[in-house]
Amino acid sequence: MNFSSARQYFYEEIQRPDESINLARAALYIAQEEYPDLDPEEYLNTLDTMAFKLQERLPSWRYPLRMIQSINQYFYEEFGFSGNNIDYYDPRNSFFNDVIERRTGIPITLYGSGTAA
Repeated sequence: MNFSSARQYFYEEIQRPDESINLARAALYIAQEEYPDLDPEEYLNTLDTMAFKLQERLPSWRYPLRMIQSINQYFYEEFGFSGNNIDYYDPRNSFFNDVIERRTGIPITLYGSGTAA
């Protein structure tokens, strides 16, 4: 059975021990089925940059409610992420690269990007 390279990479990623699976990478491999020229590393770098900048904004005292408020402010107010209330069933809401670019998606993809409350 021949798989596309995206499916092969996805399969390899999900065969790792649970704690070693990179869910963002796996989601980008799924998106690569639709977007064959997609470069997962580009989006992973974007996520790493977001995470680094978020780390700088987190309160020094790691009280959970303060952490959630800081994360929500960063992703929803500064970056403008939101749920797609206009067209929930738009397929782009399910492709992680589109969610990162458009800053909109459905709950599961927003959780994957670290943006769900």
